[in-house]
Amino acid sequence: MKKGDQKGVFTDKKSAEEFNRLARTVFAPVNAAVARQIVQECGVGSGTAVDIGSGPGHLAIELARITDLTIVSLDISPCVRPVAVENIRAAGLSDRITAVTGDAAQIPLSDASVDLAVSKGSVFFWPEPAAAFREIRRVLRRGGEAWIGGGFGSSAILQGVGEQMDRFDPTWIDGVRERLGDRTAERFREELNDAGIEEYTILHDPWQLWIRFQGGKG
Repeated sequence: MKKGDQKGVFTDKKSAEEFNRLARTVFAPVNAAVARQIVQECGVGSGTAVDIGSGPGHLAIELARITDLTIVSLDISPCVRPVAVENIRAAGLSDRITAVTGDAAQIPLSDASVDLAVSKGSVFFWPEPAAAFREIRRVLRRGGEAWIGGGFGSSAILQGVGEQMDRFDPTWIDGVRERLGDRTAERFREELNDAGIEEYTILHDPWQLWIRFQGGKG
């Protein structure tokens, strides 16, 4: 499943709506599970959050449902913003989630303005991960939490999603294994070092690859 002609980017309304349909159905258990995992691990339940590479906004919506966070749903693709706005409206969360068009390497937020920065699935397609990591650290308040990467919540959820996705794209699971593999984890370590981020944690299992670091720290 591709987001568009350019990897990781929605290039037209049709690709955005197609991805949205899958996110609302096949991937629904993933977004809910990841939202719970983020809240449990990071312990941030209020304040301001940004979901980078938010696409149609489903992770932002799930986070808002289980916290008191005010959330910026940020995506580089202008064509996905109307889809996100409608999803947010339908969830009754327009007062707490704002869909914004913007780049991970140039986040349109003030310094030290965010308590939680999350991103699920888009980091693998960022052309300049180190620049994005620096930007995330810039917008985080001291002690604010970053949770960046990809994952499915559990091996059972990945298996279930994989069985459904096999009908749409038999090569999908191969892409997942590559993105969540050892080489990707090592590349992330190199990019974090290039970004000047020395204190970080990488959570790595066959069904997940997450980077964690805090604001106000090197």
